[in-house]
Amino acid sequence: MLGNNKNVFWEAFLIAGAIFVLGLLLGVFVESNRLNEISSYYSHAEVSLIDSLALSNAISNSSDCKNIISSNVEFANSIYNEALLLEKYEDSGKITDDMIIAHQRYDLLRTILWQNLREISQKCPNEFNSIIYLYTYNPSNIGEKATQAVWSNILYDVKQKEANNVILVPIAINSNLSSLNYMIKEFNITQFPAVIINDKTVLYQLDSSDSVEKFLI
Repeated sequence: MLGNNKNVFWEAFLIAGAIFVLGLLLGVFVESNRLNEISSYYSHAEVSLIDSLALSNAISNSSDCKNIISSNVEFANSIYNEALLLEKYEDSGKITDDMIIAHQRYDLLRTILWQNLREISQKCPNEFNSIIYLYTYNPSNIGEKATQAVWSNILYDVKQKEANNVILVPIAINSNLSSLNYMIKEFNITQFPAVIINDKTVLYQLDSSDSVEKFLI
């Protein structure tokens, strides 16, 4: 009888061990697929950026603002949509070092896009609206996280309503990017989240989409 109990114990132990190992392998497989998807999104965005910059450089001596703006609108929309997918992946699991690096890459791309938009706005004034949303990535403060969620929803509504009339560029300020830090210092911004509209207006309070839309051209 005692021998039978021991056998049952070891059988249960082995079954539990097998389930644990299978669960671990499944988790590794899912995480690997998730990172592969993110890497694919980033590679696509990188190609789009190079293509966009090449087009902008090719027509830099042209007065055809329509082509310059449309190429950057297309790129900005691609980056924005892929960033939304990145957020979904982050929300669905643990944020790993690879995830942080992937997010940093996207922030670098969006910083370059911001620089590009500033140059275009000088060449083609009053042709489009730029909204730069500066926020903290993965904040530990619950209040700050809730505030940023509200801001993101408001800006998303503005983007949906204005479509290609608005280029929305969300950038995390804690990505450790020298280029981004330099641009932020130009506006003397020390409080976050913050929104910069058309490189002129800086907002530290967002109550509704009207708070943004009244500054659009």
